[in-house]
Amino acid sequence: MSGPSQLTLDVRPGEHLLLEGGRIVVELLDKSGKLARLRVTAPREVSIRREECAPRSLRDEIPAIE
Repeated sequence: MSGPSQLTLDVRPGEHLLLEGGRIVVELLDKSGKLARLRVTAPREVSIRREECAPRSLRDEIPAIE
């Protein structure tokens, strides 16, 4: 059985994660307490939304990671 891919990392401000062969870049800009500021750079055709702000239909499609 295959589920969603997941990766847990410790990153420092200024470090980047590369997704989709580098098409999508996630950068940790700042970390303070429990909050982190991220920058996501992606092609225009890639939709980027916070889970909390996404329509319910999209949230229902996000697989649960156990």
